Amino acid sequence: MRFRTFLTYLSLLPLSACTKSCNEFDNNEEFAHAKLPAYTETGANTLGCVLGPQTWTVLGKYNSGLNYGGRWQPNGLEAYAGSYSGILQLRAGGRMTGVRNSKEFYDAEIGLTFQLTDTLGGLRLLADTSRVPGKAEFMVATNFIEGIDFKSSARHPVRLFVRKLDRQQRIVSGTFSGMLYQTNGPDSLAVTDGRFDLRY
Repeated sequence: MRFRTFLTYLSLLPLSACTKSCNEFDNNEEFAHAKLPAYTETGANTLGCVLGPQTWTVLGKYNSGLNYGGRWQPNGLEAYAGSYSGILQLRAGGRMTGVRNSKEFYDAEIGLTFQLTDTLGGLRLLADTSRVPGKAEFMVATNFIEGIDFKSSARHPVRLFVRKLDRQQRIVSGTFSGMLYQTNGPDSLAVTDGRFDLRY
């Protein structure tokens, strides 16, 4: 009888642990007062923009390197530079999640991919017009609550300016704005006041 009671306790433990840990991540107040990070060029590991009607910024921490395979935590930021076909390219992404009463009410991720070169006066047109590794430059956004993906397009590319590129300290900073278009649908999403200051 005692063993059966112990097994019952063990089976309920994950549920109670999840409830407790989920409550610890409630960030409704922080989400409601979210502000864009100040534009800096110091490698502050910040990323933010106005995504549609919502101020979007990472409310959590920065992790070096991109973790593929669904290991991201909510409100995390990651950046990674890799060489593709001899071209150095930056991939940066972040996720902003709002949790109220242990339930996610907002969950959106953005990603930037662009070349780390000094050409074009720092201007990057994120349009994904090329599928050649290392040459594709684009922006994506995913709304996880509604299951909708948006991506930059050659119709109206997202304009990204690399304002600082320091290869010795491995810092890249800049601004971006434009329109994203639904991958499988008619909707679009405005991106304004974008700024980033990343170590790679």
